[in-house]
Amino acid sequence: MSFRTSIAALALISSVAHAEFKAAYVDIQRAVQEVEEGKAAKLRLQGMADTKQKAFEKEQNALKAEVEAYTKQKATMDDKVAATKEGELQKKMFDFQQRAEKLRLELAESERKELGTIFPKLETLLGQIAQREGLTMVFDRSSSGLAWAPASLDLTNELIRMYNSTYKSGSAAKTPGTPAPKTPAPAPAPPK
Repeated sequence: MSFRTSIAALALISSVAHAEFKAAYVDIQRAVQEVEEGKAAKLRLQGMADTKQKAFEKEQNALKAEVEAYTKQKATMDDKVAATKEGELQKKMFDFQQRAEKLRLELAESERKELGTIFPKLETLLGQIAQREGLTMVFDRSSSGLAWAPASLDLTNELIRMYNSTYKSGSAAKTPGTPAPKTPAPAPAPPK
């Protein structure tokens, strides 16, 4: 093969490869927030966080009241008693801060567990969309560094619709491509 033929062949391969390259993008974080399963998970998480936050605030207010009482009484206390009480309060504040950090970690872990089941399902559906559309690559807008792309390449709305229709409420364990389990018809009432 001559040099000129090689260049022509490379140009042809390059144009064919370029013609076959097709990309799109999706906002996975938005999809997780907007699918029905994600909305339900967020509501459960918010309820759990609110309950724990109320108990946490009650404990915080009690500790704050104890510190204020100590501050008012400190001048009238014996130095040894004041030092002991101050040490106790510092320990309580340290323990409180440790519990606050533990609570933050628990809530983050709960969120990871609740929303973590959604990501693999989204990836499966996104793979199906990409194959159907003949896409070479699909970028995640929130983590790919994608600065700009036309809205016509955004698959997020389609992904959300497909997810909600595939994983309807009550059948969240359903896998793509398997029919939803049929609910049996109610039994007829016995004769009187």
